[in-house]
Amino acid sequence: MWKDGDDFTIGCWEFAEGRTVCRSSPVRMTTPTHYYTRYANMDYTFRASVKAALSPSPLVPLLLISYDIACQWFTNLFSRMDNHWPEHIKLPTTTKIIPAIPKLHEPMHEAANHQVYSLNYIPGVGLSNCECPERVWGPHNILGNSTKTQGPGSCQDVLDDHFSFWNWQKYIGLGKASARKYKVAVAERNIQTEGHRGFTASLEEATVAKWETTCIDWEQDELPKTKPNPYHIEGTCRYSNVRYLHLTDILLIATTEAQVRKELAAEEERHL
Repeated sequence: MWKDGDDFTIGCWEFAEGRTVCRSSPVRMTTPTHYYTRYANMDYTFRASVKAALSPSPLVPLLLISYDIACQWFTNLFSRMDNHWPEHIKLPTTTKIIPAIPKLHEPMHEAANHQVYSLNYIPGVGLSNCECPERVWGPHNILGNSTKTQGPGSCQDVLDDHFSFWNWQKYIGLGKASARKYKVAVAERNIQTEGHRGFTASLEEATVAKWETTCIDWEQDELPKTKPNPYHIEGTCRYSNVRYLHLTDILLIATTEAQVRKELAAEEERHL
């Protein structure tokens, strides 16, 4: 995606492509995005993509939607749905939507109480990082130099051809990929289950019961959550990017490259 207003987008009607990708399936849909549409195109892409998931049974109870800016897009999604979406495409009221930010993008937000969008704390996602669209963008970004000079029809044909080939490669590789991931998941599950059992046994039962109740209440609370956040610890820290280990008071400090450079420069200045 090119930056707004740089040399690559001046005079272009479209400045990026929005895409939806199912975690275990191929690219479902791509939609051009424009300067003036804000979330309208992404709303359409989202609804058109989940239509296939809801077509066999409209009573799908849960949809996990990961988006780089889910914290912004999801905030007014239901108000846009009520005020602007046609009745026949609105989501069933029985379907619960859980927004998430992919793991590579989530630390960049550096926002307080952002654990609600973290895949580390959403039940049932396992070790999913939800960065599938980025794996598709990587080899296809170079297409922008060609498609930006093409008309809408030619542009769509080129994208369809490339993404269809990508989908075919993913389809024929699902067997090996799934088997490999299954073996890793089973081994890791056994390690984590035993580690959790041993750690739980070392704690007082009352403390474990309190923690479990707090976590379950927070997980089951609807957005925007009002229950106390068990993963947020009050206090100050000189680092802006702080991550909390699950159910412990241990802080795992993740510094950015800019912060490291600043600290090294300050240390070098003190020695001079």
